[in-house]
Amino acid sequence: MSATTVSLILNGKGNAKFPEETCNRVINTSKELGYLRNRALQIEDSENKVLVAIAPTFSNLYYVNMAEAMQHRAKELGYSLLLFDTFRDKQQEVRVMQICREYPFAGAFLLYPPENSLLLQQSEWDRPVIHIYDKNVQKNADVLEIDSFQVGSIIGEYLIGLGHERIGFISANLESKQVARIRRLNGIREAYKAHGFDPLISVTPYSPELVNLGEEIISEGYDLGYLMVSHLLKCNEDVTAFVTANDMIAIGAMDAISDAGKKVPGDYSVCGCDNTSISKFRGISLTSVECYATQTGQEAVDMMVRKLKSPKTSEMTQKYYNEVTRVEYIPSLVKRKSTGPIRERNRQKKDK
Repeated sequence: MSATTVSLILNGKGNAKFPEETCNRVINTSKELGYLRNRALQIEDSENKVLVAIAPTFSNLYYVNMAEAMQHRAKELGYSLLLFDTFRDKQQEVRVMQICREYPFAGAFLLYPPENSLLLQQSEWDRPVIHIYDKNVQKNADVLEIDSFQVGSIIGEYLIGLGHERIGFISANLESKQVARIRRLNGIREAYKAHGFDPLISVTPYSPELVNLGEEIISEGYDLGYLMVSHLLKCNEDVTAFVTANDMIAIGAMDAISDAGKKVPGDYSVCGCDNTSISKFRGISLTSVECYATQTGQEAVDMMVRKLKSPKTSEMTQKYYNEVTRVEYIPSLVKRKSTGPIRERNRQKKDK
């Protein structure tokens, strides 16, 4: 069967030219393959049933776990979910925004505060947008949030109780708009300050723009943790514990410590953030802070579907949805084998 024949039948122009059996075979095959005949049909079939999630990176399992939970819940509720990874790049964010304006999606999720402020001009989309941010970043909008300052405070209190008076905070760029990293650092420092320590001395930040590694780091995951901690160990940095901005950075840090002939937690304790699925693996057993990625993803989809099914007012902007909802998740520490009391020999070395 020729391509011309298939095209005529799919566009409704071949009913009088070809046998009914041939037409039915083409149409049935197109349905099995998920082929959409034209843009008009595409819009008709997908309108109000496609959701969009915009994430900064999938090298961080926090976003992977959240996106997977969103996919499952969307499917359960009869929706599809499109995922975009922007790499926290402003130009990529603009391209994603342009695609979203063209595609007939029903609603969008922003899983991080975009580097490009244009992406926040959601009123131009005429569709509901749900934000998943750090606390107090987004106001007057639907948002699911967690207090990263409290995340840092929990970690700080825990490590102080274990005797760690000098720790390193490993993160991706601390100069970006991603305030969660900075607020976690400030939360740790505030805990040390409350216990009489000098927070600037006790908690040292290490990030690519602060430490010259001699090579470009694109990832904010495993590679960042491994390269950063390998460098710091060679420099004999005077710390007894590493806290990382996410779990994947922490796992990279643990491998760097092991490859340097040191032990976790005997020589260095390591604490991550987000309590992603890999942190509980027995070979990793990473102490981390639960930030509820899976629950957040599920609730975000539930919230979106509720808004899509709610009555609308006459104004065709995102304000036509009846309510603004704010949900805050309370972080909690999950203690595992990657952290422990400071060793006596480390204490003696530190006191010299």
